[in-house]
Amino acid sequence: MPLRTIVLLVIAPLFLLAGYFAYSEISKQRELHVQAGRTAQTAREDSAISDVIHELQKERGYSVGYVSSDGLTFPEELIRQRGRTDQVIASALSDIDLIATNHREEFDHAVRRLQTLAQMRRRIDGGNRHGNAAIQEVISSYSELIDTLVGLARASTGSDRSTEYHALRQARFLISSAKEKAGLERATGAAGIVKVFSLSLQEELTSLRRGQLTILNEAGAVKGSAAWLPTLQRTRQYMALNELHETVVATEATIGTPPVTRAQWITASTAWIDLLRQEESVITAELVFLASQLEQETASQLTELIWFSLFAALSAAAFVVVALK
Repeated sequence: MPLRTIVLLVIAPLFLLAGYFAYSEISKQRELHVQAGRTAQTAREDSAISDVIHELQKERGYSVGYVSSDGLTFPEELIRQRGRTDQVIASALSDIDLIATNHREEFDHAVRRLQTLAQMRRRIDGGNRHGNAAIQEVISSYSELIDTLVGLARASTGSDRSTEYHALRQARFLISSAKEKAGLERATGAAGIVKVFSLSLQEELTSLRRGQLTILNEAGAVKGSAAWLPTLQRTRQYMALNELHETVVATEATIGTPPVTRAQWITASTAWIDLLRQEESVITAELVFLASQLEQETASQLTELIWFSLFAALSAAAFVVVALK
C-alpha cells in the first residue's frame, strides 16, 4: 500500500475527530453566549418593570393627596406624573419580550390591570366620592395594580441565590418589595393624618414599618452585608421619617388631632422612598454590568474558539496536502 494512502487513512479519521470536537465546543460556547445575552436582556427588562412600579407608586401618592384634600393639593403634580407614568409604561411594554414569553400568564395579568388605569384616573377626577372610603379605594386600586407587577417581577426573579448575579436579583426584588410598603406607608399616613387619625391608623403604620424593616433585613442578608440595614437606619432620610412615625404612634389617638402635617409626612416619606429607589438603582446598574460583562466575555471566547478551530483546520489540511505530494 502506498505511503500516501497509509498517511491519509491515519490522518483523515483524526482530522474528522478533531473537527467533531471543535464543532461540539463551538456549539457549547455559542449556547453560553446566547444564554448570556438572555441574561443581559432579562436584567434590562427587570429594570423596566421596576421603573413602571416606581412611577405608579409616585402616582398613587399624588392621587391620595389629591383625593384626601378634595382636589386642592397636587393637581398639577398629578397631571405631570400621569404623563410620566404613561411614558414609562409604553416604553416598558415595547421592551419587555423575554419575560413576557417566559412568564406569559403573569405578564398578561399585569397588562390587563394596566389597561384599567385610565378608568381609575377618571374616577379620581370625577370626585363623586369623598372621605375615607374614597381614599381607601384609591389606595386599594393602585396597590392591586402594583401588586400584579410585583408578581411579574417575583416570577422573573425566582428563588435562585446560587451566584452573585442571582443573589443581587433577589436583593433588588426585596428592596422593591420594601419600597412598595414604604409607598403604602406614605399614602396611608398622608390620608389618615388628615382624615381619620385613629388607633387603627397607628397600628397600620406600625405594621408597614415593621414589614419594611423585616424585608430590608433579609435583603441585607442576601447581599451578604450585616451592616447594610443599620447604615440605612442612620441616614437622615430614615431618621426624619422614623421621628414622625414615633410621634404619630405615641400620640393619643382619641384626641383626633393630627400630631404632624400632611406636608411633613409626605416630604419625609418621599425622601425615604427615594433613598430606597437609589439602593434599588445601584443594584440594577450592577446587574446590568455583570450581565453585559458576561455577554462580552462569552462573545470573545466564542470568537477566539472559532479562529483557533479555523487555524487548526487549515494547518491540518496543509499537512495532508504536503504529505500527499
